[in-house]
Amino acid sequence: MTETATKKSSNEQNKLVLTNSLITREELDKFKEIARKDYSIELSDDEAFEQATALLNMFDYLIAARLDSRRERVNINNNL
Repeated sequence: MTETATKKSSNEQNKLVLTNSLITREELDKFKEIARKDYSIELSDDEAFEQATALLNMFDYLIAARLDSRRERVNINNNL
């Protein structure tokens, strides 16, 4: 899985700094906009980052599992 890291800046406690992250500031803002428009939920940067990262990690897992399953089928067919 891809590593994520966040840290708070010393100057602004509410300012999220994205470092080695799965998500960019623009993507985080878009995620917050979608949550607001589609679900009438206002997310803080921290909440949006946590939820967006969890969603991306879930998709990463599902894609990897699907690729593993396809590789296994190819190997079974090649061994017949």
